[in-house]
Amino acid sequence: MKPILFAITLLIVVSFTACTPLTQPTATQVMEPIQTTVGDAGEEAEVRNLVENFGKRLQRVSLLAPNALQDLQKQYSEFVSPTLLETWMNDISNAPGRMVSSPWPDRIEITTLTRETPDKYVINGFVVEITSTEVASDEAANKIPVHIVVERDQEQWLIKEYAEEH
Repeated sequence: MKPILFAITLLIVVSFTACTPLTQPTATQVMEPIQTTVGDAGEEAEVRNLVENFGKRLQRVSLLAPNALQDLQKQYSEFVSPTLLETWMNDISNAPGRMVSSPWPDRIEITTLTRETPDKYVINGFVVEITSTEVASDEAANKIPVHIVVERDQEQWLIKEYAEEH
């Protein structure tokens, strides 16, 4: 009877060991992508709207105008973090906006929107510039690649990073 109990015990141990992973995943190993829930879809829509509405404001800021700093504050403050806005106001040459009368920035077209953490999205796309010729169409006179990081600041989504690739 003892050899049969031993064999059964050994069989159970081997079966259990074969079904158990040797190591547990660590924080540094590749994590599964964050799954989108209904709430996430709403947040994604908020982030997308924030970026697109910001893109519509770009043409309202003439960076060479005498009142450019006031326009930056007025047009961008609801979309960007205070830190980013201050950076642009301290060096207007790095701020987005209208440099010349034509072409001018019309909108931001989003090509990718990736949720990196529950409170952070990374967006890539283009600042679409148009002239009077393209006003009546969806065409572009020029497209400037743009990289944007949006983060939740308390209960509000704000642009924390913005970089155009010229």
